[in-house]
Amino acid sequence: MLPGSALFDKAGQPAVWIVDPARGSVVLKPVTVSRYETDRVVIGAGLEKGDVVVTAGVNRLRENQKVRVAEGGTP
Repeated sequence: MLPGSALFDKAGQPAVWIVDPARGSVVLKPVTVSRYETDRVVIGAGLEKGDVVVTAGVNRLRENQKVRVAEGGTP
């Protein structure tokens, strides 16, 4: 389950930005949404255990953009 703010629309399809910890940058990953709730979404496919998902500012990111995980966030 993710906050709705994590979803990004890529040509009409849902996707999320994943942090690549080795490079310190983001990559866009297509996902399948199983269910939409009030302010959350349940992801049915597309994520792997350990993926670090960007949950804020997703509309300002670009592929391979360098990012830093906020203090208190999951590295």
